[in-house]
Amino acid sequence: MKRLILNKVLLLGLLIFSFSCTKEIDNVINQNNPDRSQVLANGTDLIGIVSGGFVTWWQANNRDLYPAVAVAGDIATCSWGNFGMRVLSNEPRNPILNAASWADSAVLEQPWQGNYAAVSSANDVINAITNNGITWIAGGVDNTPMVLASAYLLRGFSYGYLGLLFEKGFLVDENTDISQKLPFVTYSELITQAISDLDAAIAIANANSFEIPNTVINGVSLPQDELIKLCNSYKARFIVQSARNQGETNAIDWNTIKTYAENGITEDFGPTGDNGISWWNNANVLMDSPNGFGAFGGRLDMRIVNLLDPSQPAFFPATSGSTLDNPEMTTPDARVGTGKDFEFRSDILFRAERGRFHYSHYFHTRNLYDEGFSDGADAKQIKTFMLEDNRLLLAEAKARLNDATAVDDVNAGSRVTRGELTPLAGGASQQEILDAIFYERYIELYNTAVGSGFFDRRRINELQVGTFRHFPVPATELEVLEEELYTLGGVSADPTGVVPHYNIAAAPARTDDTNIPTFN
Repeated sequence: MKRLILNKVLLLGLLIFSFSCTKEIDNVINQNNPDRSQVLANGTDLIGIVSGGFVTWWQANNRDLYPAVAVAGDIATCSWGNFGMRVLSNEPRNPILNAASWADSAVLEQPWQGNYAAVSSANDVINAITNNGITWIAGGVDNTPMVLASAYLLRGFSYGYLGLLFEKGFLVDENTDISQKLPFVTYSELITQAISDLDAAIAIANANSFEIPNTVINGVSLPQDELIKLCNSYKARFIVQSARNQGETNAIDWNTIKTYAENGITEDFGPTGDNGISWWNNANVLMDSPNGFGAFGGRLDMRIVNLLDPSQPAFFPATSGSTLDNPEMTTPDARVGTGKDFEFRSDILFRAERGRFHYSHYFHTRNLYDEGFSDGADAKQIKTFMLEDNRLLLAEAKARLNDATAVDDVNAGSRVTRGELTPLAGGASQQEILDAIFYERYIELYNTAVGSGFFDRRRINELQVGTFRHFPVPATELEVLEEELYTLGGVSADPTGVVPHYNIAAAPARTDDTNIPTFN
């Protein structure tokens, strides 16, 4: 109940503070914050604005969005109607119901409104410091560079996720006149802005000595050298995972990614959870967790099960009454089994009439047995950018550059240390190395970063045909801007997932195996 009440309060806050290109909305912001200019004139208050902005950014990307993109990417599976899981995982894929009336519209609205609200907070602080000359000096220490770097980090994170998630958006900085209607820009331009902001944070960190306190990102202290590493890792993530297809992946400057990853994080990054108050996520919906749906929670998609044990089907048979001949996996991976990351359950509690293709016998249970792994609603570190993720980005960059030492990076990581799988041979081909890398990205990084598996499938053409490759601008925003409504996805209307249309008719769930999904 506490979480539900909090969500309503936060959503109201986002609606008040969220970005809009209209003068009317701008006036609402001013009327509801008569003292905001006074706060921005006081240097000691600026860090509070940034801290609040990070909470907004976190919740924008870790609530309804988390399970929605996991099932759309065939990473997890679930037939329940919450968080858009049922409709976004339908087979065949249907268009996103981008309408204000959609019961799950928060899947689109939370990341749009929340990320732009966080951008607004960052812009206010950057403007106060760079344009208005506001400083914060306490005890003879100038904290202004620390606050400014924090604001650029916040804005970089926010634009990064807007670029990962949406087809297009707006660019707004501290000098933008938001009383004017702004043009849309592409997702690649949003990513470019994110990289620019993270570079700005790095430049400030290189020129100063400071530490961002652990009240900004809950439980995370960031001395300037750690801030630089974090920015480098996120630059690598945003560039790599923003690719919409294999062609864009091939076009990435992998030497640049290699440099970023080599200078990236050296330990897991993520906030400390606060037991479901502000710093939490919905990963628990996709685990066997009492904080989520318990035994009714989302399970491993059969495509992940098939990856662990190729003798298992990639799709659960959809015919009425169907079962698996051998429901338990046979796999050399040490992360599968009782008391491990992935456990077998003989029962399946999903509703058959919603599609037996949702079925799976396997749960993600790492949270139950790994003391350092959070379910997203406790007081542990919530893994958000794991060291292994950075290692795999480095290995991938090397592999795509035909650097043979990529094998060493793979063998030094979770494949061997946790999976206890046979090390890659020194003469492994590029494809063998990439296959091993993506195996670890899907298995080891399971439930460690919102959208990670979806983004990875997208960039190598492994989403189901008809799956949206990114979100449309939410209908509620389009209506305010008096723009034409549109959506993306749908096997019939938009098989590539990138062609705007507004045919939102939904096909029924398949009930047999005559049309097994294909990928693009």
